[in-house]
Amino acid sequence: MDAPGSAARAEWAAQLGDDVLRRRLVATLSCLHEVEVHAPAAPPLRLRGWVRVAAWNAQRGHRPHEAAAVLRASGAELLLLSELDWGMARTANADTTRDLADALGAGYGSAYGVEFVELRLGGADERAALGSGGDNELGLHGNAIVTRATLGDVAAVRLDDGGRWFGGDSPEPRVGGRMALVATVDLDGTAVRVASTHLENVTDPDGRAAQFEMLLSALGSGPALIGGDLNSFGTTFDEIVEPAVTHRLHSERARFVWPVAHEPLFTAAAEHGFSWEAANVPEPTTTHGPLKIDWLLTRGLDVASPAVLDAGQLSDHHVVVASVRLAR
Repeated sequence: MDAPGSAARAEWAAQLGDDVLRRRLVATLSCLHEVEVHAPAAPPLRLRGWVRVAAWNAQRGHRPHEAAAVLRASGAELLLLSELDWGMARTANADTTRDLADALGAGYGSAYGVEFVELRLGGADERAALGSGGDNELGLHGNAIVTRATLGDVAAVRLDDGGRWFGGDSPEPRVGGRMALVATVDLDGTAVRVASTHLENVTDPDGRAAQFEMLLSALGSGPALIGGDLNSFGTTFDEIVEPAVTHRLHSERARFVWPVAHEPLFTAAAEHGFSWEAANVPEPTTTHGPLKIDWLLTRGLDVASPAVLDAGQLSDHHVVVASVRLAR
């Protein structure tokens, strides 16, 4: 994957707030539109009958061997992952997707799409932890699909152009925007489209719905599976961090662990034939309070045995899992 060098990233970081530059970079940076694919070892896994699937925001991809142990325990054969680093100092400049695939064992392939080109070392806590002793080799951060099955028609679907993150007051300066990584898998001889996605947190429900509509349109018709961090707060990010709303998270727990009525992205999903009731349980999926923000949605698939699995200290998100098969 052709990533911009450190000199270019430093130059862009010095021009935060230049909207013309931001739009040009999002349109022309090849790494924001390419995908990195590593085929599984031959012979690949043939997906048949019930297949266990998982979606997980891996929060940078730290400690791949421990993460692999959690994911192996889930029994998942198809992993839809977000927030994975490649060439970031905060994760030892590793390709965390490939490290995780390797840690899972022989035969795992992967696909990776870039959400953001990071212009600095990360968030405030990450910058403080690194001090002045780190530098990003590539500065890439994005979504992945990891599996022993063959992935076809892999593509990056850009969902916005990340205007807030390139602003002059950005807490984490970066180029890019939210995206989905989509691919096709063969399940019992039928093509199933799968998507690993991550929606914007610093927006409102209508903003997330607009992003989701772009993904839904890209998936077309036929059997499909979507998994990822939808940041479905049921309100805006600014409100969710207000003390009064933080209190409501506990006093109105049911509203926040099942925010469907407050997130129009679910209405859009239903209009495209997707459902979510059988693939999810009303339990928190993040360590930041009783919020369900990670989901699996399906179309043309039967679903069974949904669960939320605690990932311990590996991430601020839990793993959401379910079993799927072609609808009968």
